[in-house]
Amino acid sequence: MAALPPPHTLALHERENAMADQVVTTWIKTAERTPTLAILPPGLDAASWTERVAEFQSILGADGVLTNHEHRVRYGDPYAEHQDGQEQEKRGSAATLFPVTVEHVQAVLKICNAHSLPVWTISQGKNLGYGGPAARVKGSIILDLKRMNKVLEVNDRYSYYTVEPGVTFFDIYKAIKEQKKNIWCSVPALGWGSVVGNALDRGWGYTPAGDHSNQICGIEVVLADGTLVRTGMGALDNSVCWPLFRGGYGPTYESMFCQSNFGIVTKLSLWASPSPEGYMMCRVDVENEEDLAPLIDIFRDLLLRDAIQNHPLIGNLPRELVKKGPRSQFYSGKGAIPDARLKEIQKELGIGFWAARFSLYGPKEIVVVNYRRCQEAFKKLPTATLTGRDFYAEGKEFLHPEDLPIEYRTVETGTPSLLALKAVQYRGEDGGHISFSPILPPDGQAALKFYYDAKASCIAAGFDYFGGLHLYPRHLAMITMVYFDRQSDEERKAANKLFVELVHVAKKHGYSEYRAHVDYMDLVADQFDFNGQSLMRMNERIKDALDPNGILSPGKQGIWPAGYRKEGKGPAAAGVNGVAAAAADLKV
Repeated sequence: MAALPPPHTLALHERENAMADQVVTTWIKTAERTPTLAILPPGLDAASWTERVAEFQSILGADGVLTNHEHRVRYGDPYAEHQDGQEQEKRGSAATLFPVTVEHVQAVLKICNAHSLPVWTISQGKNLGYGGPAARVKGSIILDLKRMNKVLEVNDRYSYYTVEPGVTFFDIYKAIKEQKKNIWCSVPALGWGSVVGNALDRGWGYTPAGDHSNQICGIEVVLADGTLVRTGMGALDNSVCWPLFRGGYGPTYESMFCQSNFGIVTKLSLWASPSPEGYMMCRVDVENEEDLAPLIDIFRDLLLRDAIQNHPLIGNLPRELVKKGPRSQFYSGKGAIPDARLKEIQKELGIGFWAARFSLYGPKEIVVVNYRRCQEAFKKLPTATLTGRDFYAEGKEFLHPEDLPIEYRTVETGTPSLLALKAVQYRGEDGGHISFSPILPPDGQAALKFYYDAKASCIAAGFDYFGGLHLYPRHLAMITMVYFDRQSDEERKAANKLFVELVHVAKKHGYSEYRAHVDYMDLVADQFDFNGQSLMRMNERIKDALDPNGILSPGKQGIWPAGYRKEGKGPAAAGVNGVAAAAADLKV
């Protein structure tokens, strides 16, 4: 039996740590029901693999290499579509390596190049709903960077921090607090993930600097051949402007390493928000389903005119329910909760069908004026109810999250949390989800039309529509969470079939995802079809130039090295550990 991980201590509240322990223990107990299969890297027999493991151990130490049962239990996708035996046959990995230094990474890549071993790199493996730590190619070696966990600098003069990929959002929050810096970090819904991994996958937080990938300023990356590169001004020896100026001399490459398999990022600087003088938490509730359209349009105008500093998050009624307990508390029937019952629940809870939260930051006179601007704007929507609670630095220059009452230390204040884990138990104690993440224009009618179509697909598949709409001045990420009971084969298969349908529904509207589950990276990549998929052809040319042996995360974002491609499209022919067969399944 695999050992349980040590109890969680990351969260600031013990109840969150206990909840994380319970969720992870459930994952492990479920995984333990399936025997571990012997998975070898492509092209190696058992004797050769034993030799490679010994080489890795000579570099990383015995505790730097994890294989066999413990590895399988800890490094599978906890929300996979298939039962664990099928999942291993489809894309089980061979081992996990834990480098601590850049030199470790370079030494590992030297061995992998020599033997054409596929390496799937993760920072914490917490990309839940998108495949977690699991690789695309069966027999891959997982390169887990969690032990590269140094907070290298927290700078409140210029408001940035520089970190290694193993640094979590809890780590950076605690470093800022311990160093007494006047800076607010930016955190996503779950704080146990990697700051670097989240930014590279175009994740976001909820402070004014919450659009993480657009706050990157300076990357250090190890290329497939071991070459160490620093982008932008970092290409200058002893540069003092590396984290201050995104450009450099000539082309800039930060975004090239976002959602790609062109290199392994080992350091990254991220711009952050300075500590404000004041803060106001705001919420808007609107009564009706169709109120979504004017709600989005009002927010878009407020954002474009800088009345709101962070991005509003709009959620529908079912999204509110997952925060309150399991589905059975509200509805015990099969299929999606009927609209009539939703209206009853809405009245029982005294909330809107859609609720949005956002925040205002700055000196009191600025916060007061911007709140008044929001009040005037929402008067145009008769069913809207706007509320706000403000806080200001008392007796000091700046406000810090710990100055707030505990119930107001939310992600909008840069305070990390694990509370969102509770949502996975909506349809069962051993629950899971898959995330569908299309990008839309911030246009109310367009979003409402797409919402109705996506909702209809969810209902037909037997699922409630859970909408989390992340609104920015010029785009809208309309996240749909498909929750399912992992103990139900029927629900797991239905959830994944629904995802595929939603991809095609979005394409009909002219939309597609900005990120995707590892099982569906080829499917989503296929949607980007301008000029015969010329963008993908360019990606492949870059891939082949930088990684001629094709060892770095083959198949990530649909980018396959030459050795895996067949006739210029998709993974290799069937027979290379079943990669092509898995990809073919996605087209069904």
